[in-house]
Amino acid sequence: MTTPPPPGLNPYNQPATPVPARRLSVKGVLKGVVGVVVAGVVVYGGYTTWFGGAATADAGDCLHAANTEATAVISVGDPEFEIVDCGTPEAQFKVASRASGTDGTCDSQYQRYTQGGAGRDFTLCLEPLR
Repeated sequence: MTTPPPPGLNPYNQPATPVPARRLSVKGVLKGVVGVVVAGVVVYGGYTTWFGGAATADAGDCLHAANTEATAVISVGDPEFEIVDCGTPEAQFKVASRASGTDGTCDSQYQRYTQGGAGRDFTLCLEPLR
């Protein structure tokens, strides 16, 4: 029967090779920073989609549609709304009313915007400001 080697020695009675300390490289640090930034953008995008912009807008709030003209018809997949101050040039729409569900109706002078999913269905009646 063989006895195990004492701590610090391998089976061949040689001292264990020390593990060299890891050196930080610029490339590794940049990869980490880029990873954190990308994760932040994804989290922010998800937050504003489900908990910001149109999802939190109420009657009287003004909205800026990031990817549509103020005169365009709002359709599914359009716009990426953000709430803005009504006195700024970015304000394109004013929320006239908000209703639960995606089957809400709006008077003819308003544009209708609906958003659904995850139990957060709603309809906004939007007054174009320009």
